[in-house]
Amino acid sequence: MAYYHELLKLCAFDETEIVSQKERIERTFQILELGPADMEKAVARIQKYFDTRLMGVRKAIGVWFKELFDLILCRYEGKKIIYYGYPPFQYIGLAIKAAAKSKNDFYVGCPEAIVSQTLGQFFHKLVPVLEAGEGAGLPPGHAMCSLLQVKVGALEKGIIPIPDLSIATSYFCDMGPKADELMQYKYGYPVEYIDSCLDSPWGLWPEYDHETVRYLGAQLDKLFCTLKNMFGIEINDYVWQQGRLIAGRLYKAINKLTRYLTADPVPLGVADSELILNFPIGCTGSVMDEGAEAIEILADEIGKRVQKGIGVVSKGSPRVLIVLQSISDPAVNRLIEDVGLAVPTTMALLPPPPEPESYPFSTLGEKRAEKAMFGGAYHSTYGMVKRIEASLKYAHVDGIIYNYPFSCRPFVCSNKLTKLHIEKETGLPTLLLDMDPQDERNYSQGSMRTRLEAFAEMLKQEKLRHKKSDIKSL
Repeated sequence: MAYYHELLKLCAFDETEIVSQKERIERTFQILELGPADMEKAVARIQKYFDTRLMGVRKAIGVWFKELFDLILCRYEGKKIIYYGYPPFQYIGLAIKAAAKSKNDFYVGCPEAIVSQTLGQFFHKLVPVLEAGEGAGLPPGHAMCSLLQVKVGALEKGIIPIPDLSIATSYFCDMGPKADELMQYKYGYPVEYIDSCLDSPWGLWPEYDHETVRYLGAQLDKLFCTLKNMFGIEINDYVWQQGRLIAGRLYKAINKLTRYLTADPVPLGVADSELILNFPIGCTGSVMDEGAEAIEILADEIGKRVQKGIGVVSKGSPRVLIVLQSISDPAVNRLIEDVGLAVPTTMALLPPPPEPESYPFSTLGEKRAEKAMFGGAYHSTYGMVKRIEASLKYAHVDGIIYNYPFSCRPFVCSNKLTKLHIEKETGLPTLLLDMDPQDERNYSQGSMRTRLEAFAEMLKQEKLRHKKSDIKSL
């Protein structure tokens, strides 16, 4: 029996897949320097932190492994490689895949998300990659984005192949294109930079400045020209819609699952729901079919839990909205429920806001740029704050945990403004919890637990006070 057999069986691989994919599996683990002891550790971590009683959870983990195999081996398998940054611009990766004459000719994805999810969550071996990124130009102690350190480190260690093109976006994060410029200098691959401006007057969203849209639209149109010149890939309105259709089944399944998560008691843990968070963000391959199937299975399983009143914390526990989940450390994701708080929703799983009547822009880039404005996060700090506020109508909550990466400027700049606005407009207590979704060296689980326990106790006392007040009013 192969040394990885138990792990892949746990992750819902069938025997036929394990045998037929033997060469790919072993080559991937060889490149990643993962041996029998690492497989045992991964089995133990998955069983400890994830609800493997749920087939949907096991299949979702299995899909992450398949995406990892595809990423590591794409150069060996003769594919053209296009990377995009995190977070990507809407459906750009899927549009590229839809436009390609053969989808098997291209690998398109966000490597840092896949490496963090797999080496971090399952194998607990992300620190060496981070250290390689620090040594290759993103030093520690300078508030460098750990997600970018993962990407640089993975390239430096030869874990991921050098791409044929990287798409760097500064419409949300200004550090992304700076890191890509470093990688362009070190590894020699071409980079297409998409610039924009996140600054908008407070109170403007959902309205927007038309010149901002035209500028971002011109940047996107420039990218479309590059894709056509380099790869013969033509992005037009039809192709963009095809990209959306590819993801249609996936998003439909996510929306179904999200509705179940609003039940009381909440039927699925934060660590498990995180597994689906980066499916549409980081991947364009196996996740679109097998990932959608995994979430459909999971949604049906969770629906049965709701009918039976089964939850991960007791019914009536304080409910909180969280902004982010760790994509590398399931222990952090479990902390919130360990202190007795239920999480019915996160900002990343929110349904899109209703879109106002469109302005008559002319190019595809301008039209896509306008759509991005409505999401809030790419518009301004105010837009992000209002999106969080709007999310409160989807699931009743007693408080908000704004857990943010302390080295991420878009989130750091908005945290105190979010707290002040939400508490003023809704009266909901908001805990600002600094963390790092990729680097466990940047936080202490003990101190995080202490703060979460205090917040949970405050919410419990507040719920008890309201309950007594309601009884007296009767």
